[in-house]
Amino acid sequence: MLHMDKKLSPPTKPPRVSVPVTAEVLAVFERLAKAGNMSTGRAMAEWLGDTVEAAEYMASTMERARAAPKVVMREMHAYALGLADETGELMRNLAKKGESERSRRAVGSGGVAPAAPEVPAASPIPPPCNTGGKLPRKTKNNDKGTK
Repeated sequence: MLHMDKKLSPPTKPPRVSVPVTAEVLAVFERLAKAGNMSTGRAMAEWLGDTVEAAEYMASTMERARAAPKVVMREMHAYALGLADETGELMRNLAKKGESERSRRAVGSGGVAPAAPEVPAASPIPPPCNTGGKLPRKTKNNDKGTK
């Protein structure tokens, strides 16, 4: 009872903000909240809390870019090149590992590698594009699947 005359400060609450989001963003966070059994606001707050380091890095980079845009541009370019080098090396290592794994399996099965599954000559998959390509329909007159 030494500090009975001292007034305690009320517990602090985090500041509340109103943030406009698209319907798509809201739907995703509502799903996340439902899966985590929490409110949508809490799901958003936790997500932002978990990614604050990335936001801090981005804010710092943008502040530096305002002061020296060419320097930051060169740094980002060097970073991208380094990332491409690392990714290329990782892919080469995975390819080597895959080759050695396949050759080891081939040696273990009597020296003959398993045959690849046969792919039909005319695949019913439309060409890769974003123009809404459709698969050919099978008709009564044509059982091969083309019109």
